[in-house]
Amino acid sequence: MRVALIGPPSSGKTTLFEAIAAAGGSTVDVSRTDQPHLAVVKVPDERLEWLTEIYQPKKKVPAEIEFLDMPGIDLADAVARNRWKTHWAAVRDCDMVVLVCRAFDSPTVAAYRNRVDAAADAEELLAEMLFADLEQVGNRIERLEAQLKKPANRDATQRELDLMTRLREALENEKPIRDAIRDEAEAKMVRSFAFLSQKNHLVVVNGGEDDLAGPAEPVAGLTTLKLSAKIEDELAQLDAADRSEFMADLGLGESARDRLVRACYEGMNLISMFTVGPDECRAWTLHAGDDAVTAAGEIHSDIARGFIRAETMAYDDLKAAGGDEKAVKAAGRLRLEGKHYVVADGDIINFRFNV
Repeated sequence: MRVALIGPPSSGKTTLFEAIAAAGGSTVDVSRTDQPHLAVVKVPDERLEWLTEIYQPKKKVPAEIEFLDMPGIDLADAVARNRWKTHWAAVRDCDMVVLVCRAFDSPTVAAYRNRVDAAADAEELLAEMLFADLEQVGNRIERLEAQLKKPANRDATQRELDLMTRLREALENEKPIRDAIRDEAEAKMVRSFAFLSQKNHLVVVNGGEDDLAGPAEPVAGLTTLKLSAKIEDELAQLDAADRSEFMADLGLGESARDRLVRACYEGMNLISMFTVGPDECRAWTLHAGDDAVTAAGEIHSDIARGFIRAETMAYDDLKAAGGDEKAVKAAGRLRLEGKHYVVADGDIINFRFNV
């Protein structure tokens, strides 16, 4: 799963990206400011940490997601804005979009459009995505109208044309495509287009140290996270002990980096299941609603093909039993589930299979 970071120049987007990567033990080369940068980031999960303490495995494997840092998009410059259109394809390949907007003033950084206004920047970025989708929908409508002149597949073509016409109307009224899709059948019909305004969005307001107190108010009606990319970058350079001390001095219970990664994980409607044992404790990424045989296939196709049962216990039940699997079983909390069982977040599963 991949998250795109977009934002105007001087928003601190790339600084945040470097901090996210560094905190996960990765070093990224961001010297090419005109090119996207990719980092694989581990998803923080205290449940995996506890399971690792209980089972003492040879290896711990957390869930991972990818972050793609896109070049700054200067909507104040018509030439730069038009040139940036070539990057929308990479954003469409992502599963979620994070809008990084600046909320701090600095004498060393020129204000974007002579202002520091995170809400206005977010609104402009959202509008630009609507424009990109509108152009894509318009091009599709032209092709469908041409296809209607041919006798083949007229009914299917007309259905898609009706849907695209309704989506165009929504976009022209500044409504995202995700709000115009009525059901799963329509979502499936347009899935291959990867519309920008159909994706989940999160706003990151990048401020200074004095701006971090209190919860973040929603910006542009979207889930919003307040942080300081500068502080996150400093935290990423410290060892664990110094990092904890620095965070305590700032009154931070956890790093914004961890909150951001988790918010993206949840925003993409992802959950984690766990496999445990002396060799390995691992968090596996699933979509909410995935069934047991789908989960088995994440581990290996042979397990899905030869699926018999999923021996399942909830993380909370094991935690309540102090990590004693026998106590979980004695309490009747160890279950044998079939292939259609919908996996719950935090399930610890041992798959029985035969191939």
